[in-house]
Amino acid sequence: MQKILAFLAVVFISLWVFPVAARPAGTETAVRVPLDQPAPPALAASIRSVIQRHPQLQAARATLAASQAQLRAADKALYNPELEFDAERSDINKGYIQLGQTLDLGNQRGARTRVAETRLAGARAEYTLAVQGLARDLLKALAAEQTARERARLADRGLQLMQQFAAIAEQRHRAGDLSQVELDLARLAYNEALMTHAQALAEAATAQQELRARFVHLPDRLPDLPETLPKPELPQDRETFLRNLPIMRSLEAQVAAARHTVSLRRAERSWDPTIAIRGGREAEQSLIGATLTLPLNIRNTFQAEVDVAQQDLIASEQAAQLAFRTRRATVLASTERFRLLKQAWGNWSKGGRISVNRQLQLIERLWRAGDMSTAEYLIQLKQALETRSAGLELRGQLWESGFDWLYETASIDRWLNITISEQE
Repeated sequence: MQKILAFLAVVFISLWVFPVAARPAGTETAVRVPLDQPAPPALAASIRSVIQRHPQLQAARATLAASQAQLRAADKALYNPELEFDAERSDINKGYIQLGQTLDLGNQRGARTRVAETRLAGARAEYTLAVQGLARDLLKALAAEQTARERARLADRGLQLMQQFAAIAEQRHRAGDLSQVELDLARLAYNEALMTHAQALAEAATAQQELRARFVHLPDRLPDLPETLPKPELPQDRETFLRNLPIMRSLEAQVAAARHTVSLRRAERSWDPTIAIRGGREAEQSLIGATLTLPLNIRNTFQAEVDVAQQDLIASEQAAQLAFRTRRATVLASTERFRLLKQAWGNWSKGGRISVNRQLQLIERLWRAGDMSTAEYLIQLKQALETRSAGLELRGQLWESGFDWLYETASIDRWLNITISEQE
């Protein structure tokens, strides 16, 4: 019996595992956008600290770990051996032990492994997208909060000016320098400033709460965003650059997985035989035998599953081509929008900000001296405040478009100089 068991062990060790050839990894030259203006170190450190503890990052890591586990599972043997014991005591005592193994002749294990490998590549691209998307969302939340906070501060200043304007109008009315109509106009302007101030405070509070919800763990102090962002420039080799974007790598991995799924469905059509070898005794005689079991895929040849996989492959290829064209248009549009807003903000920063402050001082001096009517002063004051508010809105749009462009070009992590590992 020991000799029989040793013989069975040698046979099944040789048949147990089918080797899976590893696919050679291709080398690609990274084509990236040039970044002439990095993020301030304080801002980068704050964003990095928040991302490291963010639940969204933990979820992305868990999804990636699941793909890695799926690869390990796919690389395991498809069939386990079967061990059977049989004994019978009667006039003639019988007993035998049988060891059986189903062979993966279609190499389903290799096909499953290739599918899992490509899905893991896609999961890694999705992980990169998740980290970059989280960084963009955090920066945009910061931009919205800072813009709303400064607009509330501007509304507070406008309220103070209108309150001062209304008080001076009361004094001049009592002195006979202003008519009742002009006094009523000053009071209406003050009431309007009260409503504008309340609305600005409400918007600032909403932005603050959204910032807290987005950050989850809000630092004690957040640095201000820089008013200078990188130049919106794209590499000369745009086709290679676009194909190396994480979202395109994810789509290409989906196409590759669909292609390998076709091979897997074909491998599943194979007639995998089961070989069993047994040994035992009957009465005083030793027995040794072999059994071959072959499935007959006659009633169901599993060709329909192959057809489904082929159609899924065609659909994924067409979707990837459409996504590439869409991504090209999105990147180009984002670059142009960012360029225009950056140019507009540069022009406003050079002259608009200074002229608004000068205008506020000038019109107040003219009105106090009586060289400007109350209605004209009110119009000029509102125009100056609206111009300053428009400047803040323009800067907010610049931040939003800039962070979107950094995300679309997969360069937001380089701008922040952060690297988030796939594991904790």
